[in-house]
Amino acid sequence: MIGLIGMLAGEILYEAAKFIIMILLLVCSVFVGGALRKKSDAKKAAKEASSNITE
Repeated sequence: MIGLIGMLAGEILYEAAKFIIMILLLVCSVFVGGALRKKSDAKKAAKEASSNITE
């Protein structure tokens, strides 16, 4: 019986750690995606501004 309780606690800790890691990966991907989007928008705006100057 004691072994089963220890195994249950281990499973709970494993699932909790897995959940936290997945949440952290999701948050990191949102930040990276936002940074890439800003960089892309800035590049697009600079290209548009340079094409407006030559016209």
